[in-house]
Amino acid sequence: MALFRAFERRALPPSLDPYGVTLRPAIANWSGELVTETTAFAHSAMLGAITLIADSVASMPVDLMREVDGRYESITRPSVLVKPNSRQTMFEFVHQAIATLAVHGNAYILASSRVGDAPTVMTNIHPDHVRRVVYNEDGTTNYETQFGNFTSDEMKAMRWLVFPNQTFGLSPLQAMRNTIGTGIAMDRFLAQFYGEGGTPSSVLETDGTLTEEQARLVRDTWEDSYRQRRRPAVLVGGMKWRPITTSAADMEMLGHREAIVRDIARAYRIPLHLLNGTGGDSQTYQNVESAGINFVRYTLLPYIRRFEMAISEFFPVNQAIRFDTDEFQRADLLTRVRAQQTQIASGTLSPNEARFEEGREPYEGGDQFFVAMSGVSANIADETLGTDANPPK
Repeated sequence: MALFRAFERRALPPSLDPYGVTLRPAIANWSGELVTETTAFAHSAMLGAITLIADSVASMPVDLMREVDGRYESITRPSVLVKPNSRQTMFEFVHQAIATLAVHGNAYILASSRVGDAPTVMTNIHPDHVRRVVYNEDGTTNYETQFGNFTSDEMKAMRWLVFPNQTFGLSPLQAMRNTIGTGIAMDRFLAQFYGEGGTPSSVLETDGTLTEEQARLVRDTWEDSYRQRRRPAVLVGGMKWRPITTSAADMEMLGHREAIVRDIARAYRIPLHLLNGTGGDSQTYQNVESAGINFVRYTLLPYIRRFEMAISEFFPVNQAIRFDTDEFQRADLLTRVRAQQTQIASGTLSPNEARFEEGREPYEGGDQFFVAMSGVSANIADETLGTDANPPK
């Protein structure tokens, strides 16, 4: 135990730890493995979880909305929401910000250039480059970074989990050091076991003494005679064949590896089937739609809201950015058609609006609304029936 504590205090050179992770106090890691933003991605479940969240959010269209009479309407997106800076597209920018938040629990966005009330350039700042955050009495915030000092008008912060009177958010990478480190240790053991162990599939045993040449001849003869063949083997001279199978301990370790995948999925609230995990999370055609909605609602939405609120503060008060989550929550075709038919028949949706939802061209007369009477225009129904609830017969 003392050995592991000493390992945690050991500072690595900048070439191996460029952000000084080992210099900062952290949650104890009893696995003995170094867990950083780089080494954590050596574990496939961690890599899959982070990229799933970041890819999903970055894939959603981003719109700029303006509030009019208590409702938000879409307006033309400025260039900064198409290409935030000269090096990144909007997809790359959002992907980087969400991945940073999911790994470190903190993400910082700098609007280094502005024209009027809107930014023209936005960049992500690595959390390890933020040295100090100062909350002023007037409600403003100052950020001291390696690139200079910035105010809350120039830089916005997103935090994953923060407690009262804390400056920085809790890092999932630090909170799950034991889980991730154990997974890395198991992967390393298996790699060394199969890469360097040289464990044979079976053994030919005899009580007699064989020379090196005789042992080689027996091995080669066995392979030539029985490899990929199901013929009966004939052993002479007291020779015995013994297969080498996976031990119970090794099988238990494989179960532990799956448990680590479940732990990582649980920590990030990701449905286990999305990480290709096994056990307890099977999906059928009927509940895929519901699983997709739950994934957006309970996994992606907290990240989306943090990003929307942070970026919206760069724009005027009556403007806000919104992610379009419709593609992730779309029902199957038959369900969508039935829902659209019901809305068209009730007069809440026009045929052209339904066609727009499906990405189809409008047609002439398709903007007309209908009532529940099949095929009767709402205008014709008014002219025919009048406004009386009980029209004359």
